[in-house]
Order: sequence, then C-alpha cells, then structure tokens
Amino acid sequence: MLLVLALVSARALPAQVLQVGDLNTRQIRALDRAKTVVILQGGMLEEHGPYLPAFTDGILSARLTSELAAGIVSRRPGWTVLVFPPVAAGSSGSNEIGRQYSFPGTYAIRPSTLRAAFADLASELGEQGFRWVLLVHVHGSPLHIGALDDASDFFHDTYGGTMVNLWGLLPVLGGWGGAMTDMTADEKRADGLSLHAGMDEHSLMLYLRPDLVAPDYTQAPPVAGANYAEAFSVAQRPGWPGYLGAPHLATAAFGERIWRAFAEATIKTSVEILDGKDPASYPRYVTYLKRLPEYRAWIESSNARDSVAGSRLESWLARRPR
Repeated sequence: MLLVLALVSARALPAQVLQVGDLNTRQIRALDRAKTVVILQGGMLEEHGPYLPAFTDGILSARLTSELAAGIVSRRPGWTVLVFPPVAAGSSGSNEIGRQYSFPGTYAIRPSTLRAAFADLASELGEQGFRWVLLVHVHGSPLHIGALDDASDFFHDTYGGTMVNLWGLLPVLGGWGGAMTDMTADEKRADGLSLHAGMDEHSLMLYLRPDLVAPDYTQAPPVAGANYAEAFSVAQRPGWPGYLGAPHLATAAFGERIWRAFAEATIKTSVEILDGKDPASYPRYVTYLKRLPEYRAWIESSNARDSVAGSRLESWLARRPR
C-alpha cells in the first residue's frame, strides 16, 4: 500500500521551476534532459533617458522569465524549467541610433563578445546533454539580436538541440506591437515611431516598477520622428535626451495591456516550439531590420567599432610585458 501511494504521489508531482544556482551536482545530473527547458535570461544596461532606470531591459527580461517559466510548467505537465541567473550584458545601446556611442547609463559589450559568451554557455549546456534552451533578453539592437540568433543557431547545428532567441522572433514582438494599436490618433502622432523609451516602455515600467520611474516624466517633451529616417535624425541632434517618443502619455493601464499581450505571445510561441514547431519557420526580427537602410548603416558602424575595439585589445595583449 505504501509503495502504491508513493507511486501515485510521484505521478501527481507538479512540473517544477528550478534555479540552477540552488542545485548541486547530483540534482543537475538527475534532470530529465528530454523534459527540461533551460531559460537563459539577459539584462542590458542601457540608457533609457532621464525618467527610466538603466536596467529597464533587465527588469523586463526578469519578469518575462518568471512568467514564461510559470506558463511552460502549467501547459507542459511533467516538465522542468531550469532558470539561470541573469547575464547583465548586452550590445549596442539605442544611443547608437544617433551615433552617440558613449552615453550615461549604457555599458555595453561588443556584439562579438556577446555572441561568444552565449555560444560558450550553449556549449556547456550541449555537452551536458540539455536539448531545450530559451533566451529571454529584451533589447532591440540589430547587432545584439543577431549575436544571440547566431549563438542559438550554433547550438542547434553543433548539438542538435533547440535554442531560441525569443525576442528575435516577430510573433513574440507582435504581442507588444499589437497592443499598441489601441493608441489614439493623437497619441500615435505625438509618440511617432517609438523606437526607444517612448510611451510604451514608460507605460510598462509604470505597471511593473512604478517606484523606478521619475515622477516628472509627465512633463517630458515629445521627441519623435514619423518614420525611421526622421527618428534617426532626431537622435543625432545635440542634447538628445535619450528617448524617442512621448513619455508623458504613459499610463500603468496601457503598460498592463502591452505586458499581458507580450507575455502571452512569448509563452504561446515557446510552447509551440516545445511541441515540435521548427523555430526556423518563424520570421526573424533581424531579417526585417536588415532591410531598412537606417539599420544597415547602424550595423555597419557597430561592426566597424567592434573590429577596432578587438584590434585595440589584441594590440595591447601583444605588447604587454610578460
């Protein structure tokens, strides 16, 4: 009878969300690789203007990681989600839109460094037999997204598993963008092409972490362009405050609408992939960005800076006294 009860209890155990840093070697070895999803979360330190914290992207990534993990275990009974600590590093802050490469609040690493870091983590996971890896790294630079896409493709091609940069998939971004269609005509006109820290991100932070939003955001003047060319031009002006959009229009209610749609799109897409849908069948955000001349110029300038920075380090290492 005790044996029967033990077996029934074991079958009834709910799926788990585990923090890898809390586990020991035996516990990690015991994980069923076929039914364990690893979540690698990031957190770009990037300026978001005078009203939002520099770790806005990290705050969004951490909250999304939590909701994604809960969503997976509720829809995939018997599976385990293994959450890694945040990697608080990212590439190409949005200040580069205006070619302002040094900006208070942005502390970036080179795209090649980001690619190498996540490819190394992918290798560790692949060597240990993990098959499912999801990246949650909410930051929109094309070089940043491309680096994480590359690391994901490397994992697939090298180890035969599935690793996906969720922010790089258009259906995931569509949850965020779709909620913004509720904006009024006047709001859309004032916010323009909200590429960075506009009404949407201020609304999200008012919903998720209102304590970190500077109260004078309500007096923020709109800084926007109606299209990509205008927005990039605005960001290049002297004294640009670090945002594109209309922060003063932000509300917690609007942030909640965006968040719920965004989180649900992320969970839905992730579960589809775990159910066997080929990640390559989803359109990628970076493919769309590379079609835009403004983003192609940004990519070229960032690649050039990456090369110079790498050469500078190699040169220093070569002449460093032994």
